[in-house]
Amino acid sequence: MVEKPDRSRALFSAGILALALVAAFPAAPVPSARARGDVAGELQELKDRIRSLEEAIVAEQAKRAAAVSPPPPPAVEEEVRESFHTGPWAQAEEPPGSTPKETIDGLLALAVKGDGSGLVAAIQKQLAAGDKGHEVLQDFLHALDKNPSLAKRLVGRYDLAFALLHPAMLQEEGWARLAHSYLSATRKTTRTVLRGYLYSFLPVFLEFHRGRFPDLEEALTAEILQLVQAGDKRLRLLFTAAESLGYFLPIDLIEKRLAQATDFQAHSALLLHLGARDDKDAVRVLKHFVSQNMRRYGGAVSQALVTLAKMSAPGVEQVFRELTWTKDALTYSKAIRAYFAIPRHAGFAPEARRYLNSRVSFPEKKLFINQLRRVNPGILDELRQLAEQITSDEVREFLLK
Repeated sequence: MVEKPDRSRALFSAGILALALVAAFPAAPVPSARARGDVAGELQELKDRIRSLEEAIVAEQAKRAAAVSPPPPPAVEEEVRESFHTGPWAQAEEPPGSTPKETIDGLLALAVKGDGSGLVAAIQKQLAAGDKGHEVLQDFLHALDKNPSLAKRLVGRYDLAFALLHPAMLQEEGWARLAHSYLSATRKTTRTVLRGYLYSFLPVFLEFHRGRFPDLEEALTAEILQLVQAGDKRLRLLFTAAESLGYFLPIDLIEKRLAQATDFQAHSALLLHLGARDDKDAVRVLKHFVSQNMRRYGGAVSQALVTLAKMSAPGVEQVFRELTWTKDALTYSKAIRAYFAIPRHAGFAPEARRYLNSRVSFPEKKLFINQLRRVNPGILDELRQLAEQITSDEVREFLLK
């Protein structure tokens, strides 16, 4: 069968086009690993490349950091300073009293004029003079004791008080020796202006130089103990000094003074000291004080309960469980308000709700709700969300205000 001329020409043209394409594009090279389906090999190549790039980045960062930041200084061991014993200079029962009157008058004149810088220079000069200079300064301090108004002025003005503190910063050993000698020589007159000032300053000084002046620290704690035993009324001053030294007086002494106290100032100082002590003995003494004085010293009892609420010693929660499940409305009210005087989490809301549904008077409940607004707003919000559980319409209305 003979093909038609048009079909023959079409086949001939297609053949010519195929030959032209073969000539223009030679045979393709051997397929790559990816083309052959070698995925594992290609993945390993990528991992190696990533690793080399990461190593290069780390090396470059280290190079730049070394160029910007200087090398750290070598570690220096902390210097351990030896104890300095002030006891040998604190043996005298009386002040030296051998300084010429004109020398003492010259120092007193600087205090009268309010010449702080002049007083600093004069004190430093005497400290540098050794034993003789210390005698001069001891006599100067005793002369101030004889003039309380001048002593108050000296410690009451910043520039003059600085004159006495300045040596403590520059010559702490000399100042510690001076202070110990003065305390020893005036142990029979413990209520001078300067002694009161030292009770405030010395504990801070000794705390900063912890363990550096053991004789002075021992003398001060022994004197605090002796004063409290003797019935000294400056309890807050003495307890603050003791606590700064990490010293807590014997619990039986604190219990005795608490039983003897009749004024709020003494009660407050003793209760704060027990709170700082924060141990099972303190809990026992506070619990006893509360149970014995609920209707006698209402303000002090409230402070004792708040002190207990702030403590973490074992037995605190048990005390409040006993006090808040009592049938006595006054005890219950005081205990609950003290317990919620510090921030509590929302899990304590049921206890607060129980109080609001109790037989305690509405005015007491109003005080409690106002306290929650200030101290425990989260618990207040929890109570408001479940206000339908409050049985009294009056209390519920005040709660939702």
